[in-house]
Amino acid sequence: MNPEHAAGTAEPEHQGPRPVPYTYHDGREDYLHVGRQEGAELDQPEALVPAAEGVTSPVQATSLPPEAASMAAAPIASPPEATALPPEATALPPAAMPRSPWATPRAAAQRPQQASRTSEIVTRGLRTGAVLTAATMCTMMAASTLKRGSPWAAMNAMAAAVGLGGRRPKRQFDPVATPAGIAALAGGLLVWGIGYEKALDAAGQRGGALTGALSALGGFLLDDLVLPGRLMKGFRDTMGVAGTVGKYVALGVASAVAPR
Repeated sequence: MNPEHAAGTAEPEHQGPRPVPYTYHDGREDYLHVGRQEGAELDQPEALVPAAEGVTSPVQATSLPPEAASMAAAPIASPPEATALPPEATALPPAAMPRSPWATPRAAAQRPQQASRTSEIVTRGLRTGAVLTAATMCTMMAASTLKRGSPWAAMNAMAAAVGLGGRRPKRQFDPVATPAGIAALAGGLLVWGIGYEKALDAAGQRGGALTGALSALGGFLLDDLVLPGRLMKGFRDTMGVAGTVGKYVALGVASAVAPR
């Protein structure tokens, strides 16, 4: 070979990967082969990074775990119970329920009507009681006059029933027993008249023969079964049996015909 020709011929360019010194972070040294072979793609920047310290590909760096991906893909539905209240929490007590605007005026209008009706019943009862007192007292005084010769003996028997004037009724007027007997009889019959009218109003009935008979029977049962036994004994002593029966007959008749 001709030396001159050999010297003038350029050395062919190195083809293929070439070693490049590289130092690892722990101090180790090595060579990386950088370059491309024939038919290979262009050198990529990631070829300069050693395989031991390779960086995860962008696809791997940004991908989520399967569990997280499924959670992200699934729509998040708000639980219905978070916004819905149980029925007992939404129901208001009767006192807190909204009332009709007509409820309060109507109730306010009924109260005076009820008070007026009660007052009317009491007034009518007092009027009936006065009639009962007059009829019964006159009958008792008449029967006492026939039996004992004095109208005050029956009134004294009323006082003896409440513990005044002694256990045996006096025949003549007594300043303590006689007024007490009259007051006891009048007070009891006034209260009886109010109760009688109240019962008629509750039953929706008007006074008549039947209601008068019931009033007389009720008065007899009250005197015989509720009040002290000496009351009926005093009536029989001062008025006799006929006069005692006449007392309750007068009570029934007056109850039936008392003006309303």
